[in-house]
Amino acid sequence: MPGHIGRQTIVLVDAPLVAGDYNTRVRDWAHATRTPVYGCTVDYASSTESKDAKDQTVTAAQLSMPRRAPRVSEWQRVEWDGRTWEVDGVPLDVQEAGPLSGQTVRLLEVAG
Repeated sequence: MPGHIGRQTIVLVDAPLVAGDYNTRVRDWAHATRTPVYGCTVDYASSTESKDAKDQTVTAAQLSMPRRAPRVSEWQRVEWDGRTWEVDGVPLDVQEAGPLSGQTVRLLEVAG
């Protein structure tokens, strides 16, 4: 693990919705807001590599947020360890993890 438990800092990246092609709404990542969150615990969970049609690496990480941290949605991204991670699915709700826990978020990075 790159840091001690509860002593890592991540950055939540949230992009506004803007009008896209064919009357759709898309995320504008060029104008995203960045919010640092202190007191997190992040650890790599798994990694797979595929070499069939092209080289591709999929890496997963587990993010544990402090209880007073901003809520994370499946539409946000997280910057940590020099990488930009996608939020994989809906984060685990605070009540399910216990009254003293924050959200638990699965992060995913696809490279290649």
